[in-house]
Amino acid sequence: MYRIGIIDDAKSERDDIQVSVLDNVGWNAEVEFKEYELEGRTREEIVGEIRQDVEEGMIHALIVDFKLDTTADVIEGWEIIEFMHEETPEFPVVIMTNAPDESKRSQHTDADKVYAKKVFLKPDLDITKELVNNIMLNMEKYTSRRKELEERLEICLKRLDENGASQETLEEVITVENELSRYKQIYQTTVDTALDMSDLKEAFEELDKYEKLLG
Repeated sequence: MYRIGIIDDAKSERDDIQVSVLDNVGWNAEVEFKEYELEGRTREEIVGEIRQDVEEGMIHALIVDFKLDTTADVIEGWEIIEFMHEETPEFPVVIMTNAPDESKRSQHTDADKVYAKKVFLKPDLDITKELVNNIMLNMEKYTSRRKELEERLEICLKRLDENGASQETLEEVITVENELSRYKQIYQTTVDTALDMSDLKEAFEELDKYEKLLG
């Protein structure tokens, strides 16, 4: 089951997005949707809800209207896109817009993830089927890689617990956590990711020297 978050201030467009996806989803994939409430909310509340849903695996892709008219004084579509790119750059985000050329030129968007509403909101078009297929493939790729990294991290942490800290295991933990942070926000790492690896190696070298002196 995949769940797609939708951020659009026009109900008719939110409905049309769902129709386009469901009519073209293919390979019998199960898809649900979450429409984010925007009215009467602060930027922090909106961003916080998205962040929590990504962290808990409640959504697997996000479709965002590039221009949110009714919430422009609170948050704009490009701000959400920028926020997602900074926090979880591998999370699938699709930008919906009436002006694709303008959106593609923006520093906040990737050109291949900008979909024109006049195309995507017409479910019978062949190109719409292709665009929906891209969304599905990106969600599959994202969830598969995230699961793989989470399982790998669990194995590393179990090794640390059973065998104690070693330079090799700690380096692997840092590597996995750094990669996983591109798929979901990691608020507390096992090892301080800001620690320079050369410092870590030096620390182990010093520890070896002390052990030899004591031995």
